[in-house]
Amino acid sequence: MSLEIIRKTIDEIDAEMRVLFERRMDCIKAVAEYKYNNDDQIFDQNREEKVKEKNLNQLKNKEYAVAYKGFIQELLDSSKVYQNQWINDQKTNQDKR
Repeated sequence: MSLEIIRKTIDEIDAEMRVLFERRMDCIKAVAEYKYNNDDQIFDQNREEKVKEKNLNQLKNKEYAVAYKGFIQELLDSSKVYQNQWINDQKTNQDKR
Protein backbone atom coordinates (compact mmCIF):
# COMPACT_ATOMS: atom_id res chain seq x y z
CA MET A 1 0.00 0.00 0.00
CA SER A 2 1.38 3.40 -0.93
CA LEU A 3 1.90 6.24 1.54
CA GLU A 4 -0.66 8.28 -0.39
CA ILE A 5 -3.33 5.62 0.08
CA ILE A 6 -2.49 5.22 3.78
CA ARG A 7 -2.77 8.99 4.30
CA LYS A 8 -6.07 9.08 2.44
CA THR A 9 -7.38 6.37 4.75
CA ILE A 10 -6.20 8.36 7.77
CA ASP A 11 -7.99 11.46 6.43
CA GLU A 12 -11.21 9.44 6.10
CA ILE A 13 -10.85 8.13 9.64
CA ASP A 14 -10.19 11.68 10.90
CA ALA A 15 -13.44 12.82 9.28
CA GLU A 16 -15.35 10.01 11.00
CA MET A 17 -13.68 10.84 14.32
CA ARG A 18 -14.63 14.52 13.95
CA VAL A 19 -18.29 13.57 13.67
CA LEU A 20 -18.01 11.30 16.71
CA PHE A 21 -16.14 14.00 18.62
CA GLU A 22 -18.91 16.52 17.98
CA ARG A 23 -21.50 13.98 19.04
CA ARG A 24 -19.49 13.27 22.20
CA MET A 25 -19.15 17.00 22.94
CA ASP A 26 -22.92 17.44 22.58
CA CYS A 27 -23.23 14.87 25.37
CA ILE A 28 -20.52 16.59 27.41
CA LYS A 29 -22.49 19.83 27.13
CA ALA A 30 -25.59 18.01 28.42
CA VAL A 31 -23.52 16.67 31.32
CA ALA A 32 -22.29 20.20 32.09
CA GLU A 33 -25.85 21.49 32.04
CA TYR A 34 -26.95 18.71 34.39
CA LYS A 35 -24.06 19.39 36.77
CA TYR A 36 -24.75 23.12 36.70
CA ASN A 37 -28.45 22.65 37.45
CA ASN A 38 -27.75 20.12 40.20
CA ASP A 39 -24.68 21.85 41.66
CA ASP A 40 -22.51 18.77 41.01
CA GLN A 41 -18.73 18.72 40.81
CA ILE A 42 -17.12 18.58 37.37
CA PHE A 43 -14.48 16.01 38.32
CA ASP A 44 -15.64 12.57 39.41
CA GLN A 45 -12.52 10.47 39.96
CA ASN A 46 -14.47 7.22 40.37
CA ARG A 47 -16.27 7.75 37.05
CA GLU A 48 -13.05 8.71 35.29
CA GLU A 49 -11.23 5.59 36.50
CA LYS A 50 -14.13 3.39 35.35
CA VAL A 51 -14.13 5.04 31.90
CA LYS A 52 -10.38 4.49 31.49
CA GLU A 53 -10.49 0.90 32.73
CA LYS A 54 -13.51 -0.04 30.59
CA ASN A 55 -12.02 1.44 27.43
CA LEU A 56 -8.57 -0.05 27.95
CA ASN A 57 -10.09 -3.47 28.60
CA GLN A 58 -12.04 -3.22 25.33
CA LEU A 59 -8.95 -2.34 23.29
CA LYS A 60 -8.32 -5.23 20.93
CA ASN A 61 -4.71 -4.47 20.01
CA LYS A 62 -2.88 -4.17 23.35
CA GLU A 63 0.18 -2.88 21.47
CA TYR A 64 -1.65 0.48 21.37
CA ALA A 65 -2.48 0.52 25.12
CA VAL A 66 -0.11 3.34 26.13
CA ALA A 67 -1.17 5.57 23.23
CA TYR A 68 -4.84 4.78 23.78
CA LYS A 69 -4.60 5.52 27.49
CA GLY A 70 -3.19 8.94 26.59
CA PHE A 71 -5.95 9.45 24.03
CA ILE A 72 -8.67 8.62 26.56
CA GLN A 73 -7.05 10.86 29.17
CA GLU A 74 -6.96 13.74 26.69
CA LEU A 75 -10.66 13.22 25.96
CA LEU A 76 -11.46 13.26 29.66
CA ASP A 77 -9.30 16.34 30.27
CA SER A 78 -10.79 18.28 27.36
CA SER A 79 -14.26 17.30 28.57
CA LYS A 80 -13.54 18.73 32.02
CA VAL A 81 -12.15 21.92 30.49
CA TYR A 82 -15.26 22.32 28.34
CA GLN A 83 -17.63 21.62 31.24
CA ASN A 84 -15.79 24.16 33.40
CA GLN A 85 -15.93 26.74 30.61
CA TRP A 86 -19.63 26.12 29.94
CA ILE A 87 -20.57 26.34 33.62
CA ASN A 88 -18.52 29.51 34.11
CA ASP A 89 -20.23 31.04 31.07
CA GLN A 90 -23.62 30.25 32.60
CA LYS A 91 -22.62 31.84 35.90
CA THR A 92 -21.29 34.94 34.13
CA ASN A 93 -24.47 35.28 32.08
CA GLN A 94 -26.57 34.81 35.21
CA ASP A 95 -24.62 37.55 37.03
CA LYS A 96 -25.31 39.98 34.15
CA ARG A 97 -29.07 39.61 34.57
